[in-house]
Amino acid sequence: MSNLLIHDNENIIIYADDLIKDINEDFFDSRTWLDDENTDVLSSGRGETIIFECQNQSCVLKHYHRGGIIGDYIKDRYLWTGMNGARSIREYNRLNQLSAMNLPVPKPIAARVKKLGIDYTADLITMEIQNSTTLSELISTDAVTKDVWEAVGNCLRLFYEKGVYHPDLNTNNILVDQQLCVYLIDFDSAFRLQERIASPKKTLNRFHRSLKKIHVKNKKEFLASDWNIIVSNCSAN
Repeated sequence: MSNLLIHDNENIIIYADDLIKDINEDFFDSRTWLDDENTDVLSSGRGETIIFECQNQSCVLKHYHRGGIIGDYIKDRYLWTGMNGARSIREYNRLNQLSAMNLPVPKPIAARVKKLGIDYTADLITMEIQNSTTLSELISTDAVTKDVWEAVGNCLRLFYEKGVYHPDLNTNNILVDQQLCVYLIDFDSAFRLQERIASPKKTLNRFHRSLKKIHVKNKKEFLASDWNIIVSNCSAN
C-alpha cells in the first residue's frame, strides 16, 4: 500500500491509493453521504459516526471531537503544531503500523486535516469492521458469554506480545464480530508506538474500571470470575 498526499491552502489529505480513488475534501463531509439510503449514522458521546458505501466498500467516517471540560467550550478544534501532530494523521499512521504488525485494528483509508488559522479540525475514514458491535452493547443486551471474555483476553494478548498497550482501553473501544473476532479501535490518543505511554497494568486497570462502570450503568453485576477469564487469557503463553 502506498500513501498519497493532497495539500492545498486549507486541506491536507493522506490516503491509501489502493483502497480509494479520486478522493477530495467532500469525502470528509457527512452531508455528502447522508442522503444515501445505505448510510448509517451512529451516535456516541462525542458526536456522530457515519457509515457509508463508497467505491464498493463500507467505510466509517469519524470527525474528531474534544472530550472533558475543554470539549464543553471548544467542540472540535485543535491547535496546529504541524502535520505529523494532527490527530487524524497520527491515527492514520498508527493504524498502518498496527496493521503491518498483523494486529486486529480497522484498516485506515484516508485522513484529512482542515486548517483554520492556528487551529484545525480532523477527520478519519477507515474500513468498517462488518457485523460487529461494541463490547458495551453486548453487555447491555446480555449477549456476553464465556467465549466472548476469552476472545477479549486473547485479543489483548496479541497486542501485549507486540509491546502495544492501548492508552484508553474501554468497552466502547472494543468491537466483537459474529465470529467472535475482537478488534481494538480509537487510537487517536496514542502517540508513536515506541513511546510506551501505557503498560499492561495501566491498560488492564483502565479496562477493569470501564467494565465495572458499564455494568453499573446497565444495572448488571460484573463477576470476578469473568474478569479472571479475561486476565488468564490475556497472560496465557
